[in-house]
Amino acid sequence: MSSFEVNLKQTLRKIEYPLCAKEALYKIVELICGRITSIKNMDLALDLMAEFVFYEVDRRGYKRSQPLTPLLELQLIKILHEYFDNISSESGRNTVFLSLFSGNTANLRINILIKLTSVSIGIPSSKILSSASAWMQQLGNTSPNSCKLAEGIIQDYFHFYVSNTDKILVLPKISPQFTANFLTAVAENYFNPLKKEVLFPPQVLLETITLWISQNPNLCTAAQHKQALLPPGAIAMEATTPIAGLFRWCILAPIHKQTNDHYNNLHLALLNSVTNIQRTVPPKAIYAQHVTQSINPILSYVNDLKNKQDLKLDQILNEDALQLCLDRFAQAVQIINSVNAMYGHVDDLFYQLKLLPFNKLMNIVINNYKKNKVIVI
Repeated sequence: MSSFEVNLKQTLRKIEYPLCAKEALYKIVELICGRITSIKNMDLALDLMAEFVFYEVDRRGYKRSQPLTPLLELQLIKILHEYFDNISSESGRNTVFLSLFSGNTANLRINILIKLTSVSIGIPSSKILSSASAWMQQLGNTSPNSCKLAEGIIQDYFHFYVSNTDKILVLPKISPQFTANFLTAVAENYFNPLKKEVLFPPQVLLETITLWISQNPNLCTAAQHKQALLPPGAIAMEATTPIAGLFRWCILAPIHKQTNDHYNNLHLALLNSVTNIQRTVPPKAIYAQHVTQSINPILSYVNDLKNKQDLKLDQILNEDALQLCLDRFAQAVQIINSVNAMYGHVDDLFYQLKLLPFNKLMNIVINNYKKNKVIVI
């Protein structure tokens, strides 16, 4: 350990926590955002984060037995909010933000991040929300930690403070990129056939998302319109849009007996949103594999009708919930394909669509795809 490192840590230890966190942050930015960076500087910065910012280890590097008290945690969040909100350089801000909540430590610090992000919605900070958006993309906006962040915000603004809707309604104006990545993570949390229990979004969340997309058709692709400025050498990860996930909500809602009219309104808003997608070569807005995620739940529903309710084939095919589900699915696939917004194994998607029960509209969509497909020899 160099004398510089020893002196720096001794100086910070003389300052009471959490005030030392503020001083540590200024040293951290010098270490990782300077003209010359090194592994040694990064290691020292990580040590400062663990001991002086998040209070995770003591001076010997041992894990602290007691977590931060609620009061100290609140004070730390205030310090972090003021610190990041005053950094004018987007690249510098994202560099420190991604280091503080890196992939290795994100799971340990996710509760701090949730509260910091939640405060940045309530006391609007487009800078912090922009960094949170970059963080979601770099970790993957459908990753477990991104989904935890989304769930934490939902708890704060759609369960605990339902009456305080004015703050959340303007979120797309404050940070459209963050809102888009938030929507992708939110879509992953509900109507997800891969989870043990299928959860449904609270009505106020459903209403808010419908309003957001209805008022701003370009919102779903906002995170793909502008790349975040990242640390030198970092590879920017492409954002996954929430379109396929939110379509899944609307498609599966009827067979889960979710008859709220807002699903129909959200479906219409999504169809309109897709027509506004900017064409790119190759397409990048919607991954075909994400669209196929609606297929197995429908097949399972049909099997349940056949085995548990002992319905005949014609009764199953004429079941209202199933036909509405298939109609919405067909409309979504048709509009997505018509604007050439889908990438990945599109042929495989249409092959799997043939496995679904007969639906007149879906049959037309599949046949149109066959006719329009260009075969390159």
